[in-house]
Amino acid sequence: MPPTSSKSLLFAFYVIYYSIMAVMVAFGLLVLYLNYTGLNSPVPDPTFTQLLNYVLLVMAPLGIASGHLIFKQMLSAVDSALSLRDKLSRLQVTTLIRSACMEMPGLLGAVVAFVTGDVSFLLFTAIIAVFFVLWRPTLQTIAENLSLSEVERMALYDPQGQVE
Repeated sequence: MPPTSSKSLLFAFYVIYYSIMAVMVAFGLLVLYLNYTGLNSPVPDPTFTQLLNYVLLVMAPLGIASGHLIFKQMLSAVDSALSLRDKLSRLQVTTLIRSACMEMPGLLGAVVAFVTGDVSFLLFTAIIAVFFVLWRPTLQTIAENLSLSEVERMALYDPQGQVE
């Protein structure tokens, strides 16, 4: 494979990561708008709403915890002898898996708010969005998560640095 700049690899990584978060947040904001303007006026079933509340109370912490545990486990399996490009590729895969685990309860919170008309379910979406922001990939966290050598860090931090 020809060398690629770290800037272009990281840009693709960031676009994918923030797109996942943006879809969840945008849908949550759409549901909030529809519920407050009265364009969405479902007739909620209190028993069904309570059941969905319990489901979300279990799914949200489970999605966050499982995503984080899978992320840490997969990162620990990354071989330090791999090239920087391969390490970044593995990090991207593990980050996307963690994001998918977190996105599921976040989107479900927005869907439940839409179906029931109860905007308090959007709190689940907001909490997941906060975790997306807190665990966003930065140059520093990428270098720490992958335990990069000084040479690899220099290549990563240099926007024109070639990643092979």
